[in-house]
Amino acid sequence: MKSKNMLVTFALCAAIAAAAQAHETFIIPGDTSKDYKAGDTAALIGISSHYFAVGEEIEPPETVEMYVYKNGVKGGNIPLEANRDRLWYEGRYRLTDDTPVIAVFRSIGGFYSILTDGSYADGNRSQALAANPGKSVQVSRYFTKWGKLYLNPNRNDRNFSQALGLDFEIVPLNNPAEMRRGSSMRLRVLYKGQPWANGEVKATWDYYDYHTMDAWAQTGKTDTKGEVSFRLDHVDMKKPVLWIFQAGDTRKSSQPNADEDNLKATLVFAVK
Repeated sequence: MKSKNMLVTFALCAAIAAAAQAHETFIIPGDTSKDYKAGDTAALIGISSHYFAVGEEIEPPETVEMYVYKNGVKGGNIPLEANRDRLWYEGRYRLTDDTPVIAVFRSIGGFYSILTDGSYADGNRSQALAANPGKSVQVSRYFTKWGKLYLNPNRNDRNFSQALGLDFEIVPLNNPAEMRRGSSMRLRVLYKGQPWANGEVKATWDYYDYHTMDAWAQTGKTDTKGEVSFRLDHVDMKKPVLWIFQAGDTRKSSQPNADEDNLKATLVFAVK
């Protein structure tokens, strides 16, 4: 990947709670050009950022985790190391065989509140009020985010469209291994296993516009089945290109002392 250290200054400017909660959480391979095979050790990069695919903030280590699924079965957590220069987490995973792997980077979740004066505070409603005497809370939110990466998709994989059982996730209905320039990728978005209907889904590719916050190349809306399609209209003929898809949902909170739950999901795979 190209060097993107220019984002260090963005991170310093975004060190307020509001920016932290609004970040996307996604996971990318350390080497986008590699066809990962049995015996290879893959570098996996977990990113929290508004810029794709650039690190903007390193979330506290106790609030993030990384693991993989093989044949729908979850493996143990992958140890993470913070890269303070690139502002992201790095993990390493050795492929013991050629079974397709889906890697997950999760922001476990937490609370933040927006005060009526427009400022932000960590914590749920009660905690925000206690920490800010004399102020009132406009809305208190609980957030959690998941990022999925299809590391080594295979044309013969029959499980590529299997949901992992995440509370909120994007599932490809076309095999990522078969995607080429101009291909149509159909996705299904699920909330607790059920179709997420009439929701906005966004798509972009790495380097589309990594200078601009939340720069998405395409947007779409899910139908009653939770499905939406995107045309993969950008592919570099000389090297693979990462495509990134995102869905975000805000609903009445299931948490105590919070008003809303904010969930986000991303999906990444390389188009060759």
